[in-house]
Amino acid sequence: MRTLLAILMVMLLTACESKPRGPVPIQADDACASCRMAISERRYAAELLDPDGNLYKFDDIACMMRFAHSRGIQRSATRFYVTDYANGKDFIDASSAYFVRLKSSVSSPMASGIVAFRNAATAAQASNQKNGEAFTFDELWAKDINEMTANRDERLKR
Repeated sequence: MRTLLAILMVMLLTACESKPRGPVPIQADDACASCRMAISERRYAAELLDPDGNLYKFDDIACMMRFAHSRGIQRSATRFYVTDYANGKDFIDASSAYFVRLKSSVSSPMASGIVAFRNAATAAQASNQKNGEAFTFDELWAKDINEMTANRDERLKR
């Protein structure tokens, strides 16, 4: 009887843990934690998992970066996920992703033009074809995302 009670307690505690441990699928009614827009274009989506197990979803990589910096989120204690732009559905760990800021007419939901790739060769090809700028997550983290997107808006107006 004690064994059965112990098993039930473990099952109950396990079932109560509802915090995600990694990225979760984007649902039709999900909204961006930063700008509150609906996440309608999956290939630009990103997610952030904080040290407390809270998961935040974003419609654009730039929204995730703004959110993290504005809240003083520590990069080393947080997990960042981005969608592989090449297939538009798979989440990848942002620290191992290859980023490209597309300078063509390609428009992400918040017009940052920042997309992520799992593969360096695919990222390089996209960067060359779309006159883009390639960088790593470390480089993206160090950038002022507001300045970066403002500069892109000015270039597109010309």
